[in-house]
Amino acid sequence: MTFVSPPKTPPLPTHWVYLPKNPPPVDQPETKEKPQPTQRAISDPPPPQPTTTSTPFDQFRAGPEVAPYTPPLIPGTGTVTPPYVPPADPVFVKARQDPRFAAAFHPNYPPSLVRDGLEGDVTVRVTIDPRGRVSAVEMVSATNPVFFEETKRQALRSWRFIAATRDGVAVESVQTMTVHFRLEE
Repeated sequence: MTFVSPPKTPPLPTHWVYLPKNPPPVDQPETKEKPQPTQRAISDPPPPQPTTTSTPFDQFRAGPEVAPYTPPLIPGTGTVTPPYVPPADPVFVKARQDPRFAAAFHPNYPPSLVRDGLEGDVTVRVTIDPRGRVSAVEMVSATNPVFFEETKRQALRSWRFIAATRDGVAVESVQTMTVHFRLEE
């Protein structure tokens, strides 16, 4: 393969323009006399200042004065239209345990851990569907994975909730719960 380089372009011509050093100012005529400062006597009062009714911000005002807003009237009634009131934020009510299934919230103690005399805690994040049933269980922390497996099995099978609502409509929600496994003495 051979590569062909593009043709070289000639350099652009340049011209130097020389400017005179320190040109005189354009707007002011050249004067050789310097104005002499005037001296006042100490007893002379200061010269009067012009009085203005404008404020320093008047120069930034845009346009003429605007009349205050008056709400429109409802046609044919002579009454003022009520102001717009934005809708209220939706009311969210958290899911809570269904008291009819309170006993189901205590999972069975794993027999192997009873024999070993181990106690522990499990914290789980449960997803509750709009019917109030547990649809997913995620482990946050557990002292023993066997405690988590038993809690997960029990939650998916038996835990029932009164579903969370948003403006009275049942919605899916997530809740974090802790289950304590303690041996009875």
